[in-house]
Amino acid sequence: MEEINVYDAIKVMRRLSAENFPFSFSFISCDRSRRSSRGLVKISNGILTKGLPKSKSKHAMNLIAYEDTETGERKHFWLPLLMTFNNYKISHDRILRR
Repeated sequence: MEEINVYDAIKVMRRLSAENFPFSFSFISCDRSRRSSRGLVKISNGILTKGLPKSKSKHAMNLIAYEDTETGERKHFWLPLLMTFNNYKISHDRILRR
């Protein structure tokens, strides 16, 4: 499986979402308020949606909003816990490439 940098993946995910083109991705769930995880969550068809504004949450930069287009459910995931995007494994080398 090929790798893609987490920031490059988000950039492509946002571009596809703007065109309303669903994609697959997976992430590790993390519920900070309940201090629990459901493990790996796989979304077969999803798009990114508008998240919280920076003024509303100190975590706005790391919480990514999405919609599961199969169920219509809207949720968030933590950017550092993104594991795959389409057929790419996410690398977390912390380098933001523009």
